[in-house]
Amino acid sequence: MQVVFRTDASGAIGSGHVMRCLTLAESLRDGGAQVAFVARLHEGNLNGLLRSRGFEVADLSELPSPPAQEQRTPPTQVAADTHRDAHETRAAIRALGAQPTWLVVDHYGLDHRWETELRDTAAQILVIDDLADRHHDCNLLLDQNLVTGMATRYAGKVPERCTSLLGPRYALLQPVYADLHHQVAPRTGPVRRICIYFGAADRYGLTQLALRAFLGLGKRDIEVDVVVDGAAADAAGLLALAAGHANVRVHGRQPTLAHLLAGADLAVGAAGTTSWERLCLGVPSVVVTLADNQRPLAAALGERRLIDWLGHYDEVELADLQNALARHIAAGADRASSSAGQALIDGEGARRVRAALMVNANSPVRVRPAVAADEHLLLQWANDPTTRRNSFDPRVIAAELHHRWLQDKLSAGRNCLLLVVETADAVPLATVRFDRTEAGWKISYSLAAEYRGRGLGLRIVELALATLARQYPESSCVVARVMAANEPSQRLFRRLGFEVVSNTAGAVEYRRSL
Repeated sequence: MQVVFRTDASGAIGSGHVMRCLTLAESLRDGGAQVAFVARLHEGNLNGLLRSRGFEVADLSELPSPPAQEQRTPPTQVAADTHRDAHETRAAIRALGAQPTWLVVDHYGLDHRWETELRDTAAQILVIDDLADRHHDCNLLLDQNLVTGMATRYAGKVPERCTSLLGPRYALLQPVYADLHHQVAPRTGPVRRICIYFGAADRYGLTQLALRAFLGLGKRDIEVDVVVDGAAADAAGLLALAAGHANVRVHGRQPTLAHLLAGADLAVGAAGTTSWERLCLGVPSVVVTLADNQRPLAAALGERRLIDWLGHYDEVELADLQNALARHIAAGADRASSSAGQALIDGEGARRVRAALMVNANSPVRVRPAVAADEHLLLQWANDPTTRRNSFDPRVIAAELHHRWLQDKLSAGRNCLLLVVETADAVPLATVRFDRTEAGWKISYSLAAEYRGRGLGLRIVELALATLARQYPESSCVVARVMAANEPSQRLFRRLGFEVVSNTAGAVEYRRSL
């Protein structure tokens, strides 16, 4: 598999797009894919970093800035028209000698026009977006955020055939976060260490403002780690401010914030990708948004009491930050909020997205029993629109009803076998359930939307049937009841040797001996 990324970084737009693409790129490479990048030489670009990580990079020349009235917040990354960028990207891919299976675009300045022009260069297109403010022509869309109306915010903006990966379950965090997620405990007790980081695009001096706010409290017993990009506004002034304070350590650009965050009891920063890193490690945080696209995320997390959002950068003053820090220090770490953050995100998003790109009919899969921790995932699969359309009861399943149902199934003993089928590296793909009846076992299965159409269904059900036969060798037969309109499932059961025993009232019943 060949994958090409189109993304940019600069002092104005920050490093977030490139860094999350880099995380996904390294995961894809670990899975055996060949990966390259196409990126512009904006001031503050990270093309050199990409090369240092072993990736081939095709450089595109920097373009002039667009008129102010045409800029978004953050500023549009493509200053020229999308046609020019598409033409230059096509030439760059050709120069790389690539024939991508996937073209991944993470870019606020590109939309469906660019994607349509690049259709003939790649078999499929993945768009990574946060804004939901434009149309896309893609096969897969990833938005790792948590905002109000998340399930419908791309309705009518992507093709019907497009599969959407929505929410922090798919947040592209470095693997170290998943490792540390299982090691760090929820925060509780006094605040002993604070981490301050506002990203590579701290054009408004929030890093220095936060440090001034802390120093004004006179808390010499609290350690502070300040992370600053060398290109940040007034980096020299920040170093001068920290000088003479033994409890303050200033760090330059870091390959990861994970270990600093793991040791922190409180963090201060913006509401970009770092939000997910802090939540994954259970770090309570004081947040100031730096761009308009960060506001919906901050609002959603604030409503859930997962962060303390003070407001936008032009609304927050020194006293606001100082009061917030004093409040958190006086109260100590909130264990409930810390635990809720860790429950929301586990750091496995990159592996899940990698699976969505790479899993095929030949990928190794395995079966395990479902457990209580699968509840949210199983409900999500059960309420998938296609699954509901193919069910005899199309109504959306309420969370409480599903909770009771799952508890019943998990405690049913030898009367129910509820399985999860997953990749070799434990990414769940599907669920298969066998319920014991007087006539034998009744089978039901559901495949996650992102893995449909890849020939996986046959292998998954076949593997589940083998598991049933092994655990219950006395079993005689398996029955499947399928809606008459669900031709894919009917075709699957016929290929597995099931025979039709009835066809009435819009339902077809199949049976096969074990």
